[in-house]
Amino acid sequence: MARLGRTWPMAAAQLVVGCALLIGIWVLLPARVWPIDVVGSVLGALQLGAAAALLRGAAWGRRLALIAGWATLVLGVALVTALAFTVAGLSGTYGPVGAGGALLMGVIAALVLPYVVLLPALQLAWLRARE
Repeated sequence: MARLGRTWPMAAAQLVVGCALLIGIWVLLPARVWPIDVVGSVLGALQLGAAAALLRGAAWGRRLALIAGWATLVLGVALVTALAFTVAGLSGTYGPVGAGGALLMGVIAALVLPYVVLLPALQLAWLRARE
């Protein structure tokens, strides 16, 4: 039980990220795009699996949490970078007309940044501090 006392914050954070990814993909996205559905679902399932393993106190839970954290961080940085390039492309190509689309992409980037970049970075730092 002492082991659970140290790992429940990490497991709770991974539970939040996993649920946010799966709800965002399967409930909030209006169109099905199979690469996003597959990659996001695998990432969400990985986060939920790591949360369950940490809560259970499995020996391999920390390793799975590291894998989930790195995968989320790498894919999150790629997503935010793609959204930033989209903002630049829309505003540069379409001028004032593209400003609305650029604003929308900027808001989306700002909404996903905490969950797929900042939180995984904090999770990885926390896991490294607990070594």
